[in-house]
Amino acid sequence: MFKVVSAELKKIVAKPGVYILAILLAAILVLGVFIYEPTLYEDNTITLYGDFDTQYSDYIGDGVTSGIKVLYDDLITDATNNVSSYVEDNTTTEDRVNSAYAEFEEEYRAYKECATNDSDTAYINYTRQNLLNSLSGLNTVVSNAINATSSGSYLLLTSTDNYRNYNSMYDEMVRIFNVTANKEQIAEICYNFEQNIQPQLDSIFNSFIYPILSDETIYRYTSTNEDSRLTIQTNRLNEIHSQIVELNQNVQENPTMDSDGSARVELARLVNLYASTARTYSNLVRNELLSNAFSFTTTSEQLNLLFLDVESEYNSNSQLIKYNYLFENNKTEDDFANPLTIGVTSNHQINAYDYAYFILKLFSFILIVYAIMTTIHAISGEVKDGSMRYFAIRPVSRNNIIFGKLFAVFIMTFIMTLFSAVIALLVGGAVYGFYSLPILTIFNSSVAITMHPIVMIFVFLVSLLIEILVYMAIAGLLACLLKSDLLAVTIMLVFYIINVILPIAFGGINSWLAFYPFSHISLYALFGSSIYAVEDNLLNNMLGEKIYAGSNIGLTLVIVLVIIIVCNFISSRIFKKKEL
Repeated sequence: MFKVVSAELKKIVAKPGVYILAILLAAILVLGVFIYEPTLYEDNTITLYGDFDTQYSDYIGDGVTSGIKVLYDDLITDATNNVSSYVEDNTTTEDRVNSAYAEFEEEYRAYKECATNDSDTAYINYTRQNLLNSLSGLNTVVSNAINATSSGSYLLLTSTDNYRNYNSMYDEMVRIFNVTANKEQIAEICYNFEQNIQPQLDSIFNSFIYPILSDETIYRYTSTNEDSRLTIQTNRLNEIHSQIVELNQNVQENPTMDSDGSARVELARLVNLYASTARTYSNLVRNELLSNAFSFTTTSEQLNLLFLDVESEYNSNSQLIKYNYLFENNKTEDDFANPLTIGVTSNHQINAYDYAYFILKLFSFILIVYAIMTTIHAISGEVKDGSMRYFAIRPVSRNNIIFGKLFAVFIMTFIMTLFSAVIALLVGGAVYGFYSLPILTIFNSSVAITMHPIVMIFVFLVSLLIEILVYMAIAGLLACLLKSDLLAVTIMLVFYIINVILPIAFGGINSWLAFYPFSHISLYALFGSSIYAVEDNLLNNMLGEKIYAGSNIGLTLVIVLVIIIVCNFISSRIFKKKEL
């Protein structure tokens, strides 16, 4: 196999493809400097200036009616009120649905009675019209409940299938109740309704989910019990506040302490620690309150109930892991950089790592196309032009031929990937500098990991190479199946372009793309980059990593391994029997 790999590498280097790649990389590097304009990472840092009395009044306050100490109580109150509003909105919606359903049932009873009394045709038509009006009213209430996004309320059936069933039953009810009928036909219509539709309708309306935030849940997060999260957090904030008060008093008694500005820097650090802690854990309290409000539902149903379409279950869990990590390690969000992503910087300023990631994402499309075309030409192209026969007449097994060629293509792609990463970092460093905080990433929505940005770049490169292997495996299979290398390249490029376009055209995180295998082959997305929103434009939607419902490291590895192993196995079988 070594001879096959060596010979194939010489062929690849002798062709213009590698040099075209290098030229394209240079063009993207230059173009990237002009088009890379991300939104700066929000800077929550409080800068203190002026005398200490003014600083204390503006930022610390008396801890009761003013100052930053009051911020935490306000945020917790807002978080609790926000959760309560969901409950109240849904309770109101529940009353509306029940009232509309009760009205429909009452009109139905009046219509059914027409079959057993002396109702004339005019009265039958009158009750039938009332029944249809009440049915229309019920449908309006249900539709509003499902789609009431502007008010923040969101009523959900236990599953999307239930809502589809409701819609189909509504259409059926409109059809059968819209018939102008006599007494005998009314009896038949009602029998059909009670046997086939009403049981399902009752089941669906009983499946409506209404959140209940119990007094016990609220008490757990707002009480002064020693073991409540709020008490633990309040104690921590009180400790920070005490340090602030002590430092301020020391400066008042000894002004020379701040002659070099060190006391002012320390005070600013403590105030920022207090503010960031308050912000972070008001979010934690809000998330946990909401989780308890919908504790009887699955996590995905909770997300839909709260109309968090823009958040996947994966990302929501990642946020909770992040908040808990900051709490347990006495850190704030400002102590870390975000994972490298598209649309926003990882730090408070553009740096070499953000720029390099942007360039590599752009270049990754070209690298994948290059790997696809080179793979197909190395197999199908050489079979077509007859050069593959030179390998066939030598004492080399066909498995060694095909896998040697695939390995050679991968080696060249790997070299180009590594080369592009080094060049992108060097150019980024020269233009923007290498400053960066450690990155806090939540891997697989289960564990918080801190890493240097270089490690994050390495993770992305590994993910890219795995993605390249997937497309190479499929390209190799097509090259063995088809006689025409042009046809194989065309099919593969169309397939790849479709995979690029699909997330842009159907970008909903919980859309049907969750069931599409190629939505789950990015290892890098599992390192937290998908948590941070990208700007809503074509470039960022195309480049940004996405996590779909059900995403996890196990699913990604299974899909990748199955595609690579199955495609390569079938390719080797076909190639053994292929006429060269």
